[in-house]
Amino acid sequence: MSTLPFASAGPEAYTSRHATWPPPPPGLPDRGTPYGDWLAAVFDRWWHAGRRRTRVRIFQECIALLLGLPAATEQFGLQPFTAAVVETDGTIEQVDSLKTAYPGAAATGLDVFAHSFDDALAHPGVAARQAGLAALAPDCVACPLVTVCGGGHYAHRYREGHGFRNPSVYCADLQRLIRHIAAAVTGEFGGGAVA
Repeated sequence: MSTLPFASAGPEAYTSRHATWPPPPPGLPDRGTPYGDWLAAVFDRWWHAGRRRTRVRIFQECIALLLGLPAATEQFGLQPFTAAVVETDGTIEQVDSLKTAYPGAAATGLDVFAHSFDDALAHPGVAARQAGLAALAPDCVACPLVTVCGGGHYAHRYREGHGFRNPSVYCADLQRLIRHIAAAVTGEFGGGAVA
């Protein structure tokens, strides 16, 4: 297995490093799916292990969505994402991953001293992340994997001058991984249930 620059929030969280359009993330050529290929290889080792000793959230959430079950992740699916960050000074921000898009992307202008969390939910940036299909690029809406992919991680969709209504910078890699996992699940449990 080749080594690529992945972020990890712990042993169970394999995620692509945060990146936006342009430039593409390191190791991502004009063509090919190096991140998807790497994650597919990790998935195979995890899936075919005699016993799953480690919970790998990205794989479990993808499988759940492929089977039509709900998932609770920011990286996949169309479910509304309603998390907020309270900084040590009391400011309420959107999730930290948005800070990779541009300076101030996570800011809401709100704080816990003068605002409620309902105010945070009404913030336009937070509301956009709750809009499901309506917040996605036309290419994403037309994609047969949209209910699983959900357009990819919100921060990975940012393109300067165009905002967040773009396919993920990892779109091809996500398609590769989702189709790979779908084939494994279909092979294990029979056809028809997955994309």
